[in-house]
Amino acid sequence: MTTEPEHTDPVPDLTIPLSTADAKALGDDVGQLAMRFGAVLHGLAQLRAGGASTEDLATTVLMSNGLINRLEGIRDAAVRQHVAQGGSYGALATSVSVTRATAQSRRDTLLKKEPSEMEQWATHGD
Repeated sequence: MTTEPEHTDPVPDLTIPLSTADAKALGDDVGQLAMRFGAVLHGLAQLRAGGASTEDLATTVLMSNGLINRLEGIRDAAVRQHVAQGGSYGALATSVSVTRATAQSRRDTLLKKEPSEMEQWATHGD
C-alpha cells in the first residue's frame, strides 16, 4: 500500500503589496524588513516542525528581536504623530484594544520620553 504526501502543492511566494510611492519612501529598509520577516517566518516553521538547531533558534531570536524593535519604533512614532495631529485618547484606545484610561497612560508615558533610536529610524529612515 502506498501513501500520498500530505501536502504536494508548491509553497507560494509571499507578496507584500506596496505602492511605488511607499517603496520609494522606504528605500533600502524594504529589503531589510523583508529579510527579517522572512527569517522570522522560517524560524516559526522550524519551531512548528521541530528539530531546529540551537544556531537556528538563536538566529530566530535575533531576527525576531530586530523586527520587534523596529515594529515598536513604528508604533511609537505613529502614536507620537497621532498626538501631534490631535488624535483622541478614545481613537488610540480603539486601535490598541485597551480602555481609554490605559491608552491615556501609555501615551502620556511615551510622550515623557525622547524618541528612541528605532522611533527615529521609523520617521527618518536613518
